[in-house]
Amino acid sequence: MQRQEFAREGRQNQLYDNGSRLVAGCVPIDKQGRRVLLVASTRHDGEWVLPKGGWENDETIEEAAARETWEEAGVIGRIVTHLGEFEHKIDKRTGAPESVFTFFEMEVEKVEERWPEMKKRERRWFSFEEAKAVVSKKVMRKALDQCSLARR
Repeated sequence: MQRQEFAREGRQNQLYDNGSRLVAGCVPIDKQGRRVLLVASTRHDGEWVLPKGGWENDETIEEAAARETWEEAGVIGRIVTHLGEFEHKIDKRTGAPESVFTFFEMEVEKVEERWPEMKKRERRWFSFEEAKAVVSKKVMRKALDQCSLARR
């Protein structure tokens, strides 16, 4: 993956499927320490989330997940497992999800000191149990439930 100095912004190149925004992200793990790296939400103060963002039309979904994890968390790693697709916010009228999240497990190989969103976001390692407790979005808890740390 080519690491960018700046985060991509805007949604003009993002992919949608029948009106649902396609989102890619990672569960970045430190396998030896049984830890998960979370980032502070930029929308909800005090909320911790998995790194994720829109899948764009010039990349594979794995590339999008790795890019978003780099931009938001400043880590480089190896995607090892597809954790699944998770629907978010179902429209009661149409039955269609607002977004479909695809998450991958990433084994973190390097944590950089400088990264594109370092001035926007804090990042922090949590034990797997702590990560499950602090992540409030259901789609993210489902992704955590599928990662290798949940199966030990």
